[in-house]
Amino acid sequence: MGIIGVNVPNVIQRSYRQTERHTGGHGYNDSAVDADQERERERYDTAMILSPLYLHSKKYNIPLNFTITDYRTHRHVPGTFLLLAVGFLAITTAVLVKVFQPYDLIFKWKLIMAEGGEIFNLWAQPPVDLYIKIYLFNITNAEDFLAGREQLKVEQVGPYVYKEIMTHENVIFNENDTMSSSPSHPLVWQQHLSEGRREDDPVVMLNIAMLAISHLTANHPFFVRMALKTLLVSTKSEPIVQTTAKEFMFGYPSALATLGNTFLPNWISFEKVGLIDRMYDFSTDFETFYTGKSNPAESGLYATYRGEASLPQWENEHCSNIEHASDGTKFKSFLLPNETVKFFRKSMCRPIHLYRVGEKKKIGSLSGYSYVFEDNAFDNGVTNDANKCFCRKGYCQPVGLIDVTDCYYGFPISLSFPHFMGGDVGLQKNITGMNPDPAIHSSEFIIQPESGLPLSLSVKVQINMHFQNLNNYQAASKFSHLTVPMLWFEIMMPKLPDFLDSRFNFYLNLLPLVNPLSFWSALLLGVSLLGYAITKATLQMSNYARKTTTISERKFARVNLIKNLSGGTPTQALGACEMKFINDRQGVKHKIRRSNNTDLKFQNLHRLSKLALEIEPALSDSEENNDEGRNCKTVYSNLSISSSCSTAELNNEVKALDSFEQELLFNNVITS
Repeated sequence: MGIIGVNVPNVIQRSYRQTERHTGGHGYNDSAVDADQERERERYDTAMILSPLYLHSKKYNIPLNFTITDYRTHRHVPGTFLLLAVGFLAITTAVLVKVFQPYDLIFKWKLIMAEGGEIFNLWAQPPVDLYIKIYLFNITNAEDFLAGREQLKVEQVGPYVYKEIMTHENVIFNENDTMSSSPSHPLVWQQHLSEGRREDDPVVMLNIAMLAISHLTANHPFFVRMALKTLLVSTKSEPIVQTTAKEFMFGYPSALATLGNTFLPNWISFEKVGLIDRMYDFSTDFETFYTGKSNPAESGLYATYRGEASLPQWENEHCSNIEHASDGTKFKSFLLPNETVKFFRKSMCRPIHLYRVGEKKKIGSLSGYSYVFEDNAFDNGVTNDANKCFCRKGYCQPVGLIDVTDCYYGFPISLSFPHFMGGDVGLQKNITGMNPDPAIHSSEFIIQPESGLPLSLSVKVQINMHFQNLNNYQAASKFSHLTVPMLWFEIMMPKLPDFLDSRFNFYLNLLPLVNPLSFWSALLLGVSLLGYAITKATLQMSNYARKTTTISERKFARVNLIKNLSGGTPTQALGACEMKFINDRQGVKHKIRRSNNTDLKFQNLHRLSKLALEIEPALSDSEENNDEGRNCKTVYSNLSISSSCSTAELNNEVKALDSFEQELLFNNVITS
């Protein structure tokens, strides 16, 4: 039914209080231009105009229940568009995060070597605890062996531990995205880690200078060999000598080494012969590394060694190429599970490939994978045909050895794994005291695959002297076709320092969360804002549709209001279609003549009354408004056949309502 309901006095009082609040209690302020005050004045005027109707309803005891709702502007529309814009921006951000992966971009940028950069400083002067442990093979039966009564017996003594201060000095950045440097690896004695061993421990070892010069001249002409024999006798040189551990490792002055240059010019430029001393001689070395500018994964890897990408002592690229190898400071970044890495160290005289084994291991706060030397790394082509290029000058040493004579000044030096592990069986049988154990003597690199950072490393290599036929020298003949172990060493870094572990834990474990967190946060925020904005807009449009009635509905409320005032049945309301029918009859309405002054007042009153009804549209019960959605032709048809709403009755009712409306409004003007 079309009944309208509210308490008018409350509206009047509320409007008056709001007006007083805006005007300071002194009526209207004509200079105020604020939109809120203007709206409140209109509401106040509307309420005042309607007050006579309220008094009239009281006089005749007519129920006048209608609501004056607030007329609100739709200020929420810009806010809704702002929410939509922010939502779309958040979703766009999520898509960009998914596509470009900001953490990966930042991480790759951090890997690039630049002067003063963090990764460069760590590479130039690694703040790590890098040690070399040295184990010597002390000969225990020198006299019996030289006499031919027993085979050579050795015992392992050590460790003798030194800290390696690894640095890259005199760094120069080149235009081709490389940097050149001079390596430096000074050693510092570590007594507390040497398990009671001292540098001055006496040991019985091979006389490297005598055996080396004998091996080099074994096939020389007779006159050269005779001169050398005279030299050996005059210097009282013996193939096995007693010395201290430090002297054997770092060398001691030798008259034989000095005189050797007379017979072999340009052989050696030093007068001390020590294996570790020669192994750590970087005085003539210069190296070039990639900065990673063109490919961040290659940062810190070798470009050239001594100006060449290949080592001159090996013919095939498989054996000689050191490009993209690591010196142990940093390995290739973004390693794949089936990808091998290359390692090169001057002491090894060759690049060697490492491959991944086992499951992920955790060292401190970081996780990495184990990388070990490739199978048959020292097989000299017996198993892996590609390794035949390690056979020097066509001579292949027994399996388990690699000839590095050219890297040790022509000394007959061969490398192997400790205790000839994995080598030819004859190597172990010819020497007493060999006890290979993979659990002790295997090498292992634990590398963090994304960064190429070594979390822990243990490189174990044995240095031997491999002799061919020495029968031309009686004093050294017992060593013919024998491979004698001299020492094995372990270059080790047990773990990263705590401060580096914490720093890289942040870089490698915490910062990677930026990508998923940014993606999901932006996506959820965007979807939430879009959902909220759409829901809010839908509700606002629905609310606006309810408040914004059509002209026919406002007239419908107006006629029903007047009908109630006229004493008609309050429950009998006219619908929109009936009102259209009535409006069509407006042309035959009876006009009441008034004086000019009265007519002006009536027009003003009528205008304000109309403004009130337009500002406060009637709210009708949607369930009772049966005309909504119907065709007006159908309504007209129903009106014509309905016994309660015939055409004649409706015309009479319209005329009566019009007359009453005009009379009521006229009287209100006169009384006011």
